[in-house]
Amino acid sequence: MAEKTGRSRRWIAFLILSMTGGIVYQVAYIRFVFLGPTAKALELSAQDYGNIVSVFGVVAMVMYFFGGWFADKFSPRLLITIALVGTGIADIYLATAPGYFGALLVHIAFAVLGMGLYWPALVKAIGMLGDASEQGRLFGFLEGVRGITSTLVGLVGTAIVAMAVVPAHGVLWLIRIYGMLCFVLAAAVWFCVREDKGRLAALGSSAVTLRQLLLAAKNRYTWLIGLTVMLMYCFYTTLGYFSPLLEYQYGLAAGVIGVIGVVRTYVFQFVAGPAGGVLVDRVTKSSPRFLRWMFAGCAVIAAAFLVMPRTSTLMWVALTLMFVLCLFVFAARGVYWATVGEVEIPENERGGVIGLASGLAYLPDAFLPALAAWWIGDPTAEPAVPERGGGYTTLFAVLLATAVLGLLVTTLTQRVRAREVAARITAPQPQLAAD
Repeated sequence: MAEKTGRSRRWIAFLILSMTGGIVYQVAYIRFVFLGPTAKALELSAQDYGNIVSVFGVVAMVMYFFGGWFADKFSPRLLITIALVGTGIADIYLATAPGYFGALLVHIAFAVLGMGLYWPALVKAIGMLGDASEQGRLFGFLEGVRGITSTLVGLVGTAIVAMAVVPAHGVLWLIRIYGMLCFVLAAAVWFCVREDKGRLAALGSSAVTLRQLLLAAKNRYTWLIGLTVMLMYCFYTTLGYFSPLLEYQYGLAAGVIGVIGVVRTYVFQFVAGPAGGVLVDRVTKSSPRFLRWMFAGCAVIAAAFLVMPRTSTLMWVALTLMFVLCLFVFAARGVYWATVGEVEIPENERGGVIGLASGLAYLPDAFLPALAAWWIGDPTAEPAVPERGGGYTTLFAVLLATAVLGLLVTTLTQRVRAREVAARITAPQPQLAAD
């Protein structure tokens, strides 16, 4: 009976912790669903909002390196609670439309709380809920619950914005609701999650040492993996800019843009991600080979958007192409870190490789939002800001070049790995000493 109660308590804790992942980042990444309305709600130009998001990306990139230190020094439950409360306060403050510098400070706080405190603590908290044989299942279900939570709150949020007389006002109410949900989940984590000190200690250190980073810098897979993720992440971070493209150039109704954004951002998260993992295990038997196919698909879609006329008669074609692109991007997201284990990087070096590769991988967040905002302009502004620097033509040309580079990098990763395996097979075996 006690064992059954303990198991039930662990699963309740798991569900609560997983649900926090579907809430804590909602406002920081709200642009993926409500790009234009959010900028208007915050009384910012599209360019200013893009600049703020880029600063968020820079701070987030730095916090990936320091987050492990916090997770080692403090209780995961305490860190998650602080991150949720802090994010809730930041959400409520942002809903007052505090101006450019206020919104900038809030997004810096989002990066520190979300990437510095919350994420490494969540990884430890989830890890301590099971033994070594349960880790794969726990983290697999974590993505699933996060995706479902994000989809449900995203659809409710879309309804709130759609019912508002002014969409920007609906966005502000949505931000307030997300803030309140952060407070509710913070209380749930604090009172319902218990820490198993033994399992927590067995997880080891999360911090990345200077020695690990130096070893990682000498490992060619660090740069190959980091470049691969970075190139695919360019597609992910520009998905939000498909909303104005579909609405203003292909004539998609404004009322369905929010729903499209939720499907594009969250539904594919828990559908395509696991599907990518299954395909790698059962079909390609290699994550670099699978990623090469995903880059090939992305190249075809980018080329299609580059040459296709932007007219309402092709609206459904454009929407279909965007969804296929999302399928490729999210399937890739589900497997690109699997390469770390596949190429047999030693356990004592993996922290450094992942840390340094992550800094490179998420670099697009530091510049691409501001650049994309400059390219596409802002048709909702008064007066409207026109496309600059080639507009969407430049955006899709850059994405096409990115996909081609991705093909080259993943091909190089495959060849490097094949040479290593071949060298190991042909290497002379050491002679066993005679008895």
